[in-house]
Amino acid sequence: MTSAEELCREVLKRITPTEEERKHVLGLAEDLMARLRAILAEEGLEAEVRLEGSLAKDTWLSGEADVDIFVRFRPEVPRKFFKTRFLELARQAAEGYEQVERYAEHPYLECLANGVRVNIVPCYAVAPGEWLSATDRTPYHTDYVRSRLDERLKGEVRLMKKFMKGIGAYGAELRVGGFSGYLCELLVLYYGGFLGALKGALRWRKGTVIDPAGYYEGREEEARELFRHHLIVVDPVDAARNAAASVRLDKMAAFVAAAREFLARPSEVFFFPSGPGPTGAEELAAQIRARGTSLLAVHVRVSGLVPDVLWGQLYRSLRGLRGMLRGEGFTVLRASAWSDERENCVLLFELESLRLPPVMKHVGPPIWVEEHSERFLAKHTVNPDLICGPYVEGDRWVVLVKRKWPDAVGLLKARLADRGGRNAGVAPLLADQVEARGFRVIEGEGIAGLCRELEGFGEWLADFLAGRPRWLARRA
Repeated sequence: MTSAEELCREVLKRITPTEEERKHVLGLAEDLMARLRAILAEEGLEAEVRLEGSLAKDTWLSGEADVDIFVRFRPEVPRKFFKTRFLELARQAAEGYEQVERYAEHPYLECLANGVRVNIVPCYAVAPGEWLSATDRTPYHTDYVRSRLDERLKGEVRLMKKFMKGIGAYGAELRVGGFSGYLCELLVLYYGGFLGALKGALRWRKGTVIDPAGYYEGREEEARELFRHHLIVVDPVDAARNAAASVRLDKMAAFVAAAREFLARPSEVFFFPSGPGPTGAEELAAQIRARGTSLLAVHVRVSGLVPDVLWGQLYRSLRGLRGMLRGEGFTVLRASAWSDERENCVLLFELESLRLPPVMKHVGPPIWVEEHSERFLAKHTVNPDLICGPYVEGDRWVVLVKRKWPDAVGLLKARLADRGGRNAGVAPLLADQVEARGFRVIEGEGIAGLCRELEGFGEWLADFLAGRPRWLARRA
């Protein structure tokens, strides 16, 4: 078996940008920054235009370059300027390229320039700790990492990023809930390399504190109390920030599990995962048919929601509807969400069964508790849905009653039709979309038919049905 060290050397050759690629991407970045500087000078605006992110640190992956250009303004520039005139100037600088306006804490411009994604982001030039916006830290992040990276460590960071991408744990956006590029860099610096970080992760537990700058040395409990998160990586440029705040527990655990598996059985599949199983509608319908469980999907068309807002609404709605189904007696085995982040989203539930017996047993209070017993008897002796009882079983009152919602499909349709599902746990902004644009509830094999309508849904559904992460499939 190839050793982990040998495998990493081979992988690094494939993911390190070539000189030709570097020249192309850096040339594009310099051209755009020069345009921005000229436009700002014409406007009489004082601002520093800087290259940030993985390109500035030389930790980017071949074929996956992102150009992050930050424009640092003096603190007295009003926030309103970022939302209005700045975007106009950024659009002017990126003229000729495909442009999309994005929103984080404030708007920024994303454009596609000769196949390379470019972000033009405003921020304030302030001292550490005097942040006026979340993006103000980024130049300090860049300087911190660059001052500590040598050529070897740049390669180690590339391995870490590619590994995180391969296991599906890369990205701080809400959709992923994983590890940001900056967090990958901090972990490599802290542990001295990629393999060192994997070995270090094997000791992680909930409440792990990693403090590169030693702000909380000897006071780790204070850090846990302050951040209250399962993984705490104290930002070395801001002692009050957890650089791992975006990492969900399942992504933290998946990284630890994948690290353990890779160290025991090194394989390129962790960096270059194979595709999913069959993604055609017919093949997926056959899998659903043979599965033995019941699948239920809600398809909603959306518009006007930026990705992080949309995913926040989807995850909140997923939890709400799952709780509602459970509250009515249905056993929800799994639940997940998909979206193309443009106009379609799907909430998918896997249940033991879509249908429950028409009669349910309801156990009431102990007969010794007079007040509660009286209320129970008063209610159920006149209950029109009563089938049997009230009677005493053991020391409790019991009744058999008709189940109001024996069918999950009917339940879901009724609840979504009522104010967009707000009373059933659907998040407000998504409920607005349900009310305005309608919804579809699809069951069983019919869900596979969405593969013909929604680009990318088939691959996601194949992974959902498989359940097993692709890096673990090699054990089969």
